[in-house]
Amino acid sequence: MTILLDVINGLNKFLGFLDISPKYSNRAYTLLSIIPTVYILRIVYGLWLNQNYIQLVIYSLVFIGLVYFIVLNFFYYFLDKNLKGDITQLFVKYLPDDAFNIQNEESKKKKKVFEQAAEVPVDFNEDYQLILVENIQALIEGQEITTRDLTKQEGFLIEENTLYPYYYVKQIDAGTYQLQIGKNYRELETIGTIRQTEPLRPIGLFIVGGDFVKEGVRYHEPYRLKFLAKKEEATGVTRTRRSKK
Repeated sequence: MTILLDVINGLNKFLGFLDISPKYSNRAYTLLSIIPTVYILRIVYGLWLNQNYIQLVIYSLVFIGLVYFIVLNFFYYFLDKNLKGDITQLFVKYLPDDAFNIQNEESKKKKKVFEQAAEVPVDFNEDYQLILVENIQALIEGQEITTRDLTKQEGFLIEENTLYPYYYVKQIDAGTYQLQIGKNYRELETIGTIRQTEPLRPIGLFIVGGDFVKEGVRYHEPYRLKFLAKKEEATGVTRTRRSKK
């Protein structure tokens, strides 16, 4: 058992070092959980042969619980489906929001990053939103941008402050930059120009708008992009800018 735990711990650290997206790391952890489940099944079989029925019942319940959660995770992370018998939805429904520490910590990190950021104005091309909509749709279909199920919860289809995955800021001269986006890094298109004399230190390009549900009614507002860079501090005063829509 100790060797098994060491192997699982080693694989867990390895997955942590890879720094892959949550979707694929959760898939990997789902597959990884099969190892202890099979080991528990081996213990159950041994207890059955030894006629140790009390421990047999206990380990059988543990085995059934592990199989149950493996099946739930497989449907959720591999097939993007929620099963009707998913008891985890009860935790989401009845536990307070601050019970989920992972989400709170993530929110704190995002808040800290955005406190150090300023929105940079971009002179967008006239048709950039058409390009943006086409790209976002392709990225959603490719599961590179996560969405929420608007039939089950309110809010925007794409979560607030979602990073656009494929963009590039190309410097043309000392004070001019081109903002490029694409469905991947091989097919980038210029959608706007940034003019700034100070050094540009990008933080990210974020998606704003889209379909959303409020009080049971579905609405739509055009997608747009918000480009953030680190604030320039001078004499203790921080300047912030608004981007052009």
